[in-house]
Amino acid sequence: MQNILNVWQKELMDVFRDRKGMRQSLLIPLVIGVFYAVINPLLGTLVSSRSDDILVLPVQGLEYADQEFVDTFERFDIRLEPFEGDMEAAIIKAEEPAGLIFTEGFGDNIADSQPATLIVRTNSTAGGPFQGGISLNRLELALTTYNQQITVERLTEQGVDLSVLAPVTLDSEDLATPAQIAGSAAAFFLPILIVTSAVAGGQFIAIDVTAGEKERGTLESLLVTPAKDWEIFVGKLLAVFVITAVPIMLTLAGFWTTTLFLPESMTNGAGALPLSVVGIAILLTLPLALFVDVVLMVLSIRTRDFKSAQSAISPVVMGGVFVSMAAAFVPPTVSLPFLIPVYGTAAIVGTLATGGVIPANAILFSVLGCLLGTVVGILVALPIFNRERLLYTV
Repeated sequence: MQNILNVWQKELMDVFRDRKGMRQSLLIPLVIGVFYAVINPLLGTLVSSRSDDILVLPVQGLEYADQEFVDTFERFDIRLEPFEGDMEAAIIKAEEPAGLIFTEGFGDNIADSQPATLIVRTNSTAGGPFQGGISLNRLELALTTYNQQITVERLTEQGVDLSVLAPVTLDSEDLATPAQIAGSAAAFFLPILIVTSAVAGGQFIAIDVTAGEKERGTLESLLVTPAKDWEIFVGKLLAVFVITAVPIMLTLAGFWTTTLFLPESMTNGAGALPLSVVGIAILLTLPLALFVDVVLMVLSIRTRDFKSAQSAISPVVMGGVFVSMAAAFVPPTVSLPFLIPVYGTAAIVGTLATGGVIPANAILFSVLGCLLGTVVGILVALPIFNRERLLYTV
């Protein structure tokens, strides 16, 4: 045990001597946490603000539309403006996001109870991902309202009881709380945040204590000590884990602190993310970080230098993000899938962010899955981490 502590102390002292690296390790997680805390409600605000803005649509053939049609669309904040030139060409070139074309005789056909056609052309790529295109929902709602008005007028003229139009009425209400609505975006971003912080927080130290020492030629001096191979590996692993845990806590602390100062317009009045969610996220991420650290060390020790190790572990980041996204789109419904490292942790954090109920034993299974994965990783690493292979293979 003493040999493990000696190796652990040695690795931590090496890290603390690198002041530039330490500043980056502490500052970057805070910046990432603040960024994620702001970006997820900001995207929701951008989307909702677009739905509330006045929708201006270029129109050709507006002279064929009746005033009732124009008035109906104005009630839905849709303003129709005449367009001169080739409107379809302008939409294809993304100069206009959308446009309407009233066919000749549109208003006359309505008055004569004949079918009338309204043509809409759109380009969903115009203006970029957040400003481009239009939402057809408002347009379709306005058109449906207009159709209902015309239908009511026609049936009234014929003396038909209007109750035949709606034999069943729908009474709908969204019962989601403001906290749930505000947490819906965090349910997607927060799992990605904890996975990326677990990987990013440990990757440089994991490389430095393995491939980095091999490249600098300092690994030999450590291997001639009385410490056994497995003791050296465990000591290094504990050092990597300690350094990884700090950025994780800083990232989530930065995320939570930022939510305290976000305006109510961005959080639907829900306020900050509950501190209990952040606390549970930290506790769940620590076993995940231990598993990730083992994976990073196994990949790094098989390379010859720092640069090669960076290339070797780059798929770990993408893989972690992919699995955390999978947990958001396909959440587990029973306890057993929570044993899967990364997937189980991301699923729990995402559910807690929206105030949802997680299955029984989910937290226990998530922690157990990460610890079992760590044990498997250590068993894989120990045959690699021996004097002969470390010194004489690259």
